[in-house]
Amino acid sequence: MGKAHTENGGDNLIGIIGGGLAGLSLAYHLKDSIVIEAKDRVGGLLRSERIEGYTFDTGGSHILFSRDENALKELVNMIGSVVEHRRRTFIFYNGRFIKYPFENGIYMLPKEERFEILYDFFMNYVKRKEKPKNLLEWFYYVFGRAITEKYLKPYNEKLWKTDLRRITLEWVGNRIPNPPVEDILKSCVGIPTEGYKHQLKFYYPLEGGIETLARNLAKRCRVVTGERINKIEREDGVFILKGKREYICDKVVSTIPIDVTAKMLGLNVRLSYNPLTVVGLGGKGDLPDFHWIYVPDKDIVFHRIAFLHNYSPNMAPEGKINIIAEVSGRAEVEDVIEGLEKMGFDVEVEVAMKWEWDYAYIVFDETYEKVEEIRNFLMENGIIPFGRFGNWEYLNMDAVWIKAKELAKVL
Repeated sequence: MGKAHTENGGDNLIGIIGGGLAGLSLAYHLKDSIVIEAKDRVGGLLRSERIEGYTFDTGGSHILFSRDENALKELVNMIGSVVEHRRRTFIFYNGRFIKYPFENGIYMLPKEERFEILYDFFMNYVKRKEKPKNLLEWFYYVFGRAITEKYLKPYNEKLWKTDLRRITLEWVGNRIPNPPVEDILKSCVGIPTEGYKHQLKFYYPLEGGIETLARNLAKRCRVVTGERINKIEREDGVFILKGKREYICDKVVSTIPIDVTAKMLGLNVRLSYNPLTVVGLGGKGDLPDFHWIYVPDKDIVFHRIAFLHNYSPNMAPEGKINIIAEVSGRAEVEDVIEGLEKMGFDVEVEVAMKWEWDYAYIVFDETYEKVEEIRNFLMENGIIPFGRFGNWEYLNMDAVWIKAKELAKVL
């Protein structure tokens, strides 16, 4: 079959499977490409729904921040009108709210507990010898017993639904910075400090929720929606992407989950990941002026809640509240409402919705060792894996944008 046999093809056309942030960012930076998305609209986890005056981010809480000033500026400009914030984020710990990250919020704890943490951290720091081999050992090695068992272990067990001894150190390299020793010591003696400073200032769309970014990118790209690619063939030097129609391309980039792409080429693999349930609640209530809260408590179903009415005043009717709760796994609306009550929040719910996502959190366990082999298999077959799920690497939004620019130059 040649290029002339399809209305969708063209010289040097690059087919991009998947219209999430990765696919759209790459298409934006390419001259001749087509994004093919299985769902009725693009965005992936960057989806927002407007319901009875409330705008819910249905794929969880997403914000714009970056150490790379150019990338941040480009993303903010892509959105247009934004709200700038200084982060107000807390951890619900033993019935009280302490500042995030935990090691910077120690100063808010009782002095006896601060001493316990300080003593344990110091003794661990001077005695530690054996290098860690997994995530749990790394927590003990870097933070000591007290911080690990009070917050890091319960929260991460809740998020990953996995024995932390099975989580490899590749996760640490991508996501968790070493805390400055000075910050922990200051916080233990009652001096406020700030952690994760690259995230301290962030931006959010004034209108439309986080999907505004995806929508604006899509306007600048060639996109087909409602088209699920279920087979990839290579013939006469071109690729044939088969769905309801055929799309003939010179190159192919896949941003859909890497195991799904591999299966289309005949390779069945098993990788570990957790699904996500997002529950959106709109109504009335007296809530703190926070942006989001981490919840390590095992008796509360969600691991994080975000107050979207504090992200932008347009996310809820005037005087109303907008909450999204994120659950690693599956849960019901009633479970979330019960969790809010346990936290002391009295919410009069007017709107309640639930959204479920199959792919949300990549688990860096022993199955992650297969990823490089799968990437090589795809590349040998001419398919370029890209993005958080497409290349099976945990990336923030800014990292996706930066890597898209780099890949576009290569292509």
